[in-house]
Amino acid sequence: MSGAPETPGLTCRPWLARCCRQEEGAAILEFALVLPILLALVAGSFELGRALLVRHAMANAVRGGARYLARVPDPTCRAECSLGAARAVSETRDQIVGATGLAPAAIRITPTFDPGAGIVTMRADVPFRFELLRTVGFGPGLTLVASHQEPRIAD
Repeated sequence: MSGAPETPGLTCRPWLARCCRQEEGAAILEFALVLPILLALVAGSFELGRALLVRHAMANAVRGGARYLARVPDPTCRAECSLGAARAVSETRDQIVGATGLAPAAIRITPTFDPGAGIVTMRADVPFRFELLRTVGFGPGLTLVASHQEPRIAD
């Protein structure tokens, strides 16, 4: 009897030892595991940038619309908006559509006036969908909101 004693179940077969030492497919396997995560991060970065662009364009348009609304004679919006309020809403919607390319029907603009405080408010709500992330299974979107208040200066 020479050498180390044999332990049952711990013998190493030659073909198994050869397979354990081979590393030829390890890189492609690691790449295949990391690729979906990397693509989701890149797509998420693009979508976040697009959402920030839309939100910035909305904020600028709503600010301009509120300033216009603060100077019109009748900023109230009833069943039919006054001419000044309707024009402020129209210009705000046109600025958002021009800057973002979104569908005008999807943009909801709401002018309000608080006579007690003398403040007019313009608010825009835009549903935002993550187009790139939908391809990897992230379906839900969100609603971007921009609001601005101005003191009323017209009589």
